[in-house]
Amino acid sequence: MNEKYASIYFNCELEPLAMPFWSWQKIQQGMDLRKEWEVDDDLIPFYGDWHDLFCLNEGTGEIVALNDEREVLCKWASIKDYLSCLSEKEIIFDDEYMASEVHHFGDSKGHEVKH
Repeated sequence: MNEKYASIYFNCELEPLAMPFWSWQKIQQGMDLRKEWEVDDDLIPFYGDWHDLFCLNEGTGEIVALNDEREVLCKWASIKDYLSCLSEKEIIFDDEYMASEVHHFGDSKGHEVKH
């Protein structure tokens, strides 16, 4: 989990952030992996497991969420808009749901928000 943020509002749903944001070094290394993972050259990945990613579009300044098929699942017009959607709320998953399925961005069933 991230040190400060545990979740993000993503298409009107609160989604968990299960891993830390990438370090500057990992972002730099990721630039060389974009072609291998079929990520457009104008996108700079900064979060994810390479199946699901958050990327900065260096041409437009938008932040995009991509799934494994590289479809855009969500888009924020600016870094400021993206940051405003981050949340410190922790999401607790139902153990039965967690055991039975793989979880990716936009997969909002089977959890509750811990207040």
